[in-house]
Amino acid sequence: MIIVVLAVLKLAAPSIATELYFQPDSSFGLIGDTVTVSAYITASDTVRGFTVYMYYDTTLVDLAAAPVPGSLISSVPGLDFRFADHIVSAPNWLEVGATIFGGTYWAGPGELFRLRLVYRGCGDVPMNADVELWRPNGSYIPGTFNPPVFLICDRVPQAPDSLTIQWTGSAAELHWRAVMFDTLGRALIEPPLYRVYRSTIAPIPGPYAAIDSTTSLFYLDVNAHDDQSEYRVDAHGQ
Repeated sequence: MIIVVLAVLKLAAPSIATELYFQPDSSFGLIGDTVTVSAYITASDTVRGFTVYMYYDTTLVDLAAAPVPGSLISSVPGLDFRFADHIVSAPNWLEVGATIFGGTYWAGPGELFRLRLVYRGCGDVPMNADVELWRPNGSYIPGTFNPPVFLICDRVPQAPDSLTIQWTGSAAELHWRAVMFDTLGRALIEPPLYRVYRSTIAPIPGPYAAIDSTTSLFYLDVNAHDDQSEYRVDAHGQ
């Protein structure tokens, strides 16, 4: 009798990188507003220390207070938490890191640290980062970063252009191009609301008065007075 022994070789699963992300991942505000964001990591190996190098436009977003350790590490014995901001060689660079000096380590998931930021100027400001995590033996844990974005100042839509008016007997057909950007050149988050104004030019010129609002690129004014009316259309946030 011949006995055949089958050996099953189990391959080790590839290591999955630990992700660092912010909550909230997008923050709205006006100049002078402050916002608090928390940096979290997903599940990880046992960690002894980390360093996160963050890059963003510090003329628009600035650090308002010293970063603080998050709930995942704040009570770990032997914690050395540190940060560096606005160094001469890297003015748009913020470093936050920590090392455990002792034998009590930690692992994700959880809140790693918190930032309090202040808005200095209008714009959309993404934050990019390099993430370094290392195990107690000094080996690195693969890390990735999910970038947040700071949206500063209201998006004021540009004025519509290419307004055309076609007279159809007792009505006026108005058409215009869609407004896609705000006055800073940023893409609008949602389509604007268009407000239609009419003025009378005969027999006596009159001021423009709002007659209706629409989200369409077309408006039919059935109360038009032949060629005795003029029109203006502007755009507003909804």
